[in-house]
Amino acid sequence: MEPILPMMLIIFSAVFFGSQFVPRKFCKNFDDFGYNASMVFGILLNAVIWFVIISFQGKMCFPFAPTALSFIAGVVWVFGNIFLISAVSRIGMARSFTIINLVSIISFVGAILFLGEMRVAVGVIFTALAGVFIIMSGCALITLTTSRKEKMKSKKGLIYAFLSSFFFGSFNIMIMYSINIQGLHVNAAALSLALGGTLGAVVILLKKGKIRYWFNVRKRWHGLGVSGGVLWGMGNILSLYAMQKIGVSISVPMIQGFMTIVSALWGIVVFREMHDVIPERRKKALIIFMAGMIITIAGVWVINQAY
Repeated sequence: MEPILPMMLIIFSAVFFGSQFVPRKFCKNFDDFGYNASMVFGILLNAVIWFVIISFQGKMCFPFAPTALSFIAGVVWVFGNIFLISAVSRIGMARSFTIINLVSIISFVGAILFLGEMRVAVGVIFTALAGVFIIMSGCALITLTTSRKEKMKSKKGLIYAFLSSFFFGSFNIMIMYSINIQGLHVNAAALSLALGGTLGAVVILLKKGKIRYWFNVRKRWHGLGVSGGVLWGMGNILSLYAMQKIGVSISVPMIQGFMTIVSALWGIVVFREMHDVIPERRKKALIIFMAGMIITIAGVWVINQAY
């Protein structure tokens, strides 16, 4: 298998993942829990469409154990998504997506412990791990391009982004265990996790007493939430295929690195999340951002050497 295919899957996946919260910027008054529910229905729609398309190529089975694990992974993911939505609402896309790069470490360690990856020379493991830390260092530099005012805007937002990393890291290991270890088809896994996420989102709405609110919000807001879910769903399908081909320990850090660059570009260039940086410091912020991007890409190259 040529390495170009997994890399293309990773890049396009990162573009979709890094763009998933662009619609959120146009419905800022939509409650976090309500937006999460609408987003999940977009994910379900995307998963159903892909499942129907792939089903024409042959029959897919749904063995109980891996299907149930994928379903539970969807429930785990939806809690991480709630935290991430709340983080983006408070501290913006650039900083939120930088902090959740902790997913790289969690996924890397989890893949070695639970998925049996990296059964190779110790030197290869250390090379890959070095790449992970280089990516995280580059992403940390990118976050320095935000202003001091934004950094202090909400400690709660930082905590939410941090917590989302643990849910997303756990989700990655669970879903790939069902695919790479238990043999569940990627699209069957994607559909199962979407159903689990839908259940989780509805339960959260019920617990928070937001059902009536959700039904009464503007249709445009629902449309934006669904479109965000479709973007995430596309990124998810592509990332699952990439992880199936080259593993979680290699794929996730690279996806997170590219995703951070995409998200930061949206947040900084398009949505002006650094607009309150004083003019004389903007040049320095741009230099830091470019340095962070170069270091992140260098980390991806290092990991690719391990692969």
